[in-house]
Amino acid sequence: MRKGIFFWISFLYPFLIFSQTASIVSTDNNGQYFLNEKGASYFANLSLSCVRNDSTHFLIEYESEGLKPKKLWPSFYGCFDWHSCVHNHWCLIKLLKEFPTLPEAEQIKQHLNQSFDKENIKSELIFFATNEETKYYEFPYGQSWLLKVADELKKWDNPQAKIWLENLEPLLTFIENNHIEFWSKQKPEKFISGSHDSPSMGLSFAHDYAVSFGKKKLEKVVKKTAIKYYSKNGYYPLGQEPHEYDFMSGGLLTADLMRKVLPHDKFVKWLNSFCPELLDQQKTSNTLVIKKTEKHDGFEAHWDGYHLNRIWCLNGIMKSLNENTLNPELRRTWINEMNSMWDYAQESIGKGNYDIDHWLSSFSVFALMGY
Repeated sequence: MRKGIFFWISFLYPFLIFSQTASIVSTDNNGQYFLNEKGASYFANLSLSCVRNDSTHFLIEYESEGLKPKKLWPSFYGCFDWHSCVHNHWCLIKLLKEFPTLPEAEQIKQHLNQSFDKENIKSELIFFATNEETKYYEFPYGQSWLLKVADELKKWDNPQAKIWLENLEPLLTFIENNHIEFWSKQKPEKFISGSHDSPSMGLSFAHDYAVSFGKKKLEKVVKKTAIKYYSKNGYYPLGQEPHEYDFMSGGLLTADLMRKVLPHDKFVKWLNSFCPELLDQQKTSNTLVIKKTEKHDGFEAHWDGYHLNRIWCLNGIMKSLNENTLNPELRRTWINEMNSMWDYAQESIGKGNYDIDHWLSSFSVFALMGY
């Protein structure tokens, strides 16, 4: 009897996964996934549940010292860690912005009002600005995500968004100055990473913020650093990723950055040198093949995030390449691989595992909606 039950579960599981995926995404004329309203509601609930949760947090081991997440970070205390809480706030803003009639809209507004309260943001700033040990806390990864939060608010013609952005301004200025100071002091190095220390990811989001807000000094520093680091990088074996427990694609993050700082012709030339397989119809699928693991929790969940990050980078690169470089057939190949990555990553999300849901909800939304 048990063998029979196991057989039917094994047989039906792929179809159940497909059913869930099909219910939260739709496809456009090119067959590419996009998030529908049911999907927006699904991820809104996942993100809401974690941004309000400070009982499961990495600081829990330090409770004897009186360090409580909500006391240190009255705005970004949930989601197990500060950076995950920040990018889940981006997620909630994006969903509310694109789907204003969501059933969860009022809950999202209430939480964002609390998070972006002027006094709470002042307290967050005090934590970072108190001493040299905390100045670069969560830098570049987490701090850059807050610049992406601001970038999203800036592009939203909404009265409340303007208030939230105004309240964030002191902390944003601090982080902006951190970027200018830090990258101005760095020496040239070939440093490609798919983890929290990724220069490409930090510089990419700092660039978006600088352009949106007209921060010319920051934009100049970001562009100079990106070119100094990566313009002569040479070939990068994209097919060998991920490395160890990468939760992002270091190579595609670098390409995503370089498309923003180089003119189109120079970017195409650079891309042909850096990862020519992406532009080769015969080699693209092997380069983008999913590297599966049966286990999806703990550090293995990083592979789900890695594939979602690949989707968002590829989406960005697609927007920057013309048809002469990315012809319709090659574009379809990219889309097919991206859709497969999405299906694979969603196998582990929304099953009640907080280790997964506290960050992969926002990664999922960014994969389909970030660019």
